[in-house]
Amino acid sequence: MKTRKLLDSFAVIAWLQNEPGAETVEDLLVEASRKNERLLLQEVNLAEVYYLCIRRVGEEQARALADHLLILPIDVISTTTQIVWQAALLKAQYSISLADAFAAATAMVSDATIVTGDPEFDAIAHLVEITWLNGRRKGRSVRP
Repeated sequence: MKTRKLLDSFAVIAWLQNEPGAETVEDLLVEASRKNERLLLQEVNLAEVYYLCIRRVGEEQARALADHLLILPIDVISTTTQIVWQAALLKAQYSISLADAFAAATAMVSDATIVTGDPEFDAIAHLVEITWLNGRRKGRSVRP
C-alpha cells in the first residue's frame, strides 16, 4: 500500500460540503497534520474545486475556501511535462474527464493513492491504487 495520498476534486468537494466521505478526508487531514506529512492535490483539480465553488457560492466565498485549502497539510502539485503526457494518454484510452486524468497521472508519477468517490475512476482502477470514499468499495484497487 502506498503511503502518499492524493485527493481528487471529488474528495475535496465532499469534505467542503460535508457530504458522504467527508469524514474520511477529515481523518486523512488530521493524520497528515499529526504526523507532519502532506496530502497531495493536483493543480488542475484545485482549479476544478475553485470553479465549482465559484458557481455554488460566488467568487468571494470561493476565494476564502481556496485560501483555507492552501493552509492545510496539502501540497498542490504542479503539472509537469511527464504528467501532461501521462494524462493525455489516459484521456485518450479511457472514458474519464481530463481533470481525473490529471489526478491519475499525478498519482502515478508521485507513487500515490488516489482518494475519491468518483465512479469515473472505475475505468482506470487497474492502473492506480484507489481509496474509495462513501463506502462505495471495500478495500482498494491496486495497480498490477
